[in-house]
Parts: sequence; structure tokens; C-alpha cells
Amino acid sequence: MGLIYEKDGYIAKLGLNRPNERNALDPDTLLEMHKAWEDVNNDSNIRVALLYSALPDIFCSGMDLKTVIPVVTLTRKPETEAEKWLVSDMKGVGEAMLKINFVNKPIIAAIHGYCLTGGFEMAMGTDIRVASNDAIFQMREASLGIMPMSGANVFLPRLISPCRAMEILLTADNFSAKTLYEWGFLNRVVPREELMKAALGLAEKIADNGPLAVQGIIRCAREIRNMEVSQALNKEIEIGAPIFSSEDAREGIRALKERRKPNYKGK
Repeated sequence: MGLIYEKDGYIAKLGLNRPNERNALDPDTLLEMHKAWEDVNNDSNIRVALLYSALPDIFCSGMDLKTVIPVVTLTRKPETEAEKWLVSDMKGVGEAMLKINFVNKPIIAAIHGYCLTGGFEMAMGTDIRVASNDAIFQMREASLGIMPMSGANVFLPRLISPCRAMEILLTADNFSAKTLYEWGFLNRVVPREELMKAALGLAEKIADNGPLAVQGIIRCAREIRNMEVSQALNKEIEIGAPIFSSEDAREGIRALKERRKPNYKGK
């Protein structure tokens, strides 16, 4: 099992778990992840997802090239369900790795140890990133004579400044959590023993808020990214207006007046 998938109240937890392969993403794990993300979307009780590593020293080492490349290049005929899916649904693979935003709920990444190449790119697709102070980030493709093709060229310059993105991509150096926090890629850096507590604390705060409002904010952030200002403002109203007239909005105002915790229904 390359993925531990469990639910804790309103929070879905996805834990990468391939000890012998340093959490490298093989066809089976990618398919498991895609199915889990679909379930996060479809389960109305889930309000936020947490992506983490179940291994002690690494978040993710990237794509498992020894299992993926032969199938993708048709060097070997796909045999398993996951291998057939891999070659027939590249959009689904992109969704599994979060380079295509199809998850309609916020995703928090809890990152420790090494976060490399495809693992780094997957972290770019999350909405909030918390790292331990021992986390190391690297895009090493240039040092191997290849270039990243899972979203780093697209997303990294948008998440931090273009010149800093170029430094990460072109040098293939290691970058500390402290540096990437200062560069704006990470929300928080905490001691290793506090990582899951910090990430779950954020997840719980988000889960306490109105689910329609949270999902509207996520949708708005993604859809207005490349719009000019007037178009983006119209889109904000288009997404937000129905939420203002929802049952959740009325409950939120009542709870504020009655000085109690709101009981949101997602309606």
C-alpha cells in the first residue's frame, strides 16, 4: 500500500507510504491518490485534506522512474489496472499529482525531510504548506540533463518571485525550509516534533469555518489567477453572491449574535 487514506471528522488524511522506494510515486500509488482525491471531492462531510509522509526522513523523492518510464514510453506493455490507467489518462495523473486543480477543498501539505522533484511539484499544488525545520527542497532535473515536466516551470514562478524560481530550477541545489519560508513558499516552519500538530491545527481551524465559504475562496483563487482585475472582480461576485444567500451564511450570523459556535451544514 503506497498510500494511507483515512478520515478524521471533517479532515481527510493522505499519507505517502512506500518505505523501500522513499515514497517515489509509482503507477499504483498515483492511482490510489487519484481515487482518494476523488473521494475527498465527493464526500460532503470532508472539508479539508492533509497530505503528509508516513516515513521518518522523507516527504517524497518524486516519480518512480523505473516503474513509470517503461510504461509511459511503451517499452513494456501496460499490464496492471494502474499501468493501463497511467497511459490512458494523463489528465488523471496530473490530477493525482495536484498539477491540475480539481480538488474542490483546501489541501494542506505537512512536509518533513527531503521533498524532491515530483514531490516538490506536488507540494506546489497544495494550498497551504507547513514544513519542519529539517525539510530540504530540491528540483534536481537540470543536474540530470533533463527538465521538470510536472508543473514546476509553470507554478513555481507564480508562487515565489520568477528570479528565485529560476535559481531553484537552474542550479538544482538543495534549499532549506528556512529559505523557502523567507521566499514565501511555506506558510510555517516548525520543529519536527510539532509538524503534524501545526498542520492539523490549521486543518481544524479551516474545518470549523463555513464549508461553502471555504470552497468558494478556493475556487475563486484558482479561477481568477490569470484574469485582469475587472474580470476577476466580476468572477469574485459570481462565486460569492450565492454563498451570501446560503443557509450557512444565515447560521453564521445567528451564531455570532447568539455568541455560540456555528453549526454549518454545507448548504
